[in-house]
Amino acid sequence: MADILCVGQMVADILAKPMECIDFSVDTKRVDMITVKSGGDSYNTAVALAKLGQSVGLVSKCGRDVFGDFLCSHAEEAGIDIRNIIRDPSVGTSSVVAPINREGERVFFYYGGANDTFAYNDIPPGALDGCKIVHVGGTYNLPMFDGGGAASLFADAQSMGALTSMDNTWDTSGRWLDIIKPCLPRLDYFMPSIGEAKQITGKQTPAEIARFLRNEGVKNVVVKLGAEGCYVENADISFYIPSFMVQPVDTTGAGDCFVAGFLTGLTNGWDLRRCSVFACAVAAKSITKVGATEGAPTFAEAMEFIETKEA
Repeated sequence: MADILCVGQMVADILAKPMECIDFSVDTKRVDMITVKSGGDSYNTAVALAKLGQSVGLVSKCGRDVFGDFLCSHAEEAGIDIRNIIRDPSVGTSSVVAPINREGERVFFYYGGANDTFAYNDIPPGALDGCKIVHVGGTYNLPMFDGGGAASLFADAQSMGALTSMDNTWDTSGRWLDIIKPCLPRLDYFMPSIGEAKQITGKQTPAEIARFLRNEGVKNVVVKLGAEGCYVENADISFYIPSFMVQPVDTTGAGDCFVAGFLTGLTNGWDLRRCSVFACAVAAKSITKVGATEGAPTFAEAMEFIETKEA
């Protein structure tokens, strides 16, 4: 069985670049590229983990359609255990249209599809057997699972001796803390991005955010700061790690690749500083190509990148 189980969101990403604005008064406008890539927070993290050499499985839901075929085939080719992906013929596979500007920044136009129906009861018996880490990605885009369902999964994982981890996306409902509050006491690691973390906590600085979340029960808080790196805090230590500077091509999936790097460090028994440096390196490498995981490095490539940058 897989050492790391990723649970949650899988999405087909339709990417268009470059797009600086959308003008509906113009009938047709040329772009340099339109492509379909795999995406979704949990899916991206699973692919990046597989590239890093980790044993990883994925629990998610998609339709029996072209996008679902594409995502399952890509995941299997990446070396992910896909036996626990649910194929539901009654719903469409979740998809995103993502315009990307010349600086690599993007915005998502999101269709929930199968992700909107994924629930705790969809997780097959035995899926957690042998797992060292259970990670949930795509929180706030899994309305039937977020909150109570995820908290139940984390309780199951901890009862079996696994570490728990969670990442999230933007909450379009605006409920933020109310949704995820049941999960927080069950989290060994919570890795939100700074913008989302501000919304969840009502705090502004990484240190204030971390203390708020620790008071809610999170053991280790890892705040992703984008180009500024990350901030890590638990009951014993707190520190910043700067990012590695690269020329961004597409920032899609950078946070998911960061998570993959961090979880890889945990499976190697590294301390939190080394996990954080490695995570920043994986994220930096990931944004040098178009697509959420196209630029995600192998373990050797990430280590070489760190050595080159620190030399």
